Amino acid sequence: MKRRPIVCKALRLCFLFFVFVFADGASAALNQGSYPDWATRWPAEELYETDCRPLWIPNKYGPFDYRRAGPDDRALVEGAHFSLEYEAYLKGQKKSSRKMIELPPAAGFGYTLWAFPNHPRALAAMEDMGFRYKTENLPSSLLRIHCFFQRAVRFAPDDALVRALYGYYYYARRGKVAEANAQLEKIESLDEETMSVHVHASFAYFELKEYDKSVEAAKHAYQLGYPLPGLRNRLMRAGKWKE
Repeated sequence: MKRRPIVCKALRLCFLFFVFVFADGASAALNQGSYPDWATRWPAEELYETDCRPLWIPNKYGPFDYRRAGPDDRALVEGAHFSLEYEAYLKGQKKSSRKMIELPPAAGFGYTLWAFPNHPRALAAMEDMGFRYKTENLPSSLLRIHCFFQRAVRFAPDDALVRALYGYYYYARRGKVAEANAQLEKIESLDEETMSVHVHASFAYFELKEYDKSVEAAKHAYQLGYPLPGLRNRLMRAGKWKE
């Protein structure tokens, strides 16, 4: 009877080994041979610093477009690397509650963003933690935060939500006006009518004190079903919201 916990622990280790190794082994077949590297496809179009590493690395899982990933593909990554880490981040905890491999949330977000460079919640959470702790290098995150945004826009330059997140979280909140506007202008050219894009664009324009644009984006968001009153209330307190 005394050996039973050891056996159970060994079984759990075997299960984790199966999940991580088998998943990597299965995906390795996808990453063999010729594969486009977005880090060199558009070398002069946007910032991509050398320490951000190639988007495609042989025998690595991904990169895959999160917008087009099926539920099974999302669950494979999020179930093992994101869900509990995101829960820990929301609670302000420094470690996830994942059994036997308790790591900082940024470790899971980093893996998620290797697999899905344009994963919106992982990008937003990574940047929010960096902003909160005033650092570009979160524990176990693999890369500095700005690299994940550079990788996201290089991998999916037509993803309007990534542009909105980049403009708001990374640039507007840091007072980088020109850089934020560059990302927000790209949203306008993409003409993507989604609630999340308009919400983050509105927050970004508010930070930039471009209130007319902030109100316009907010009204679009509410027309598309945005349920939270905080955005409208912020604009009302600033005396900018008009029905």
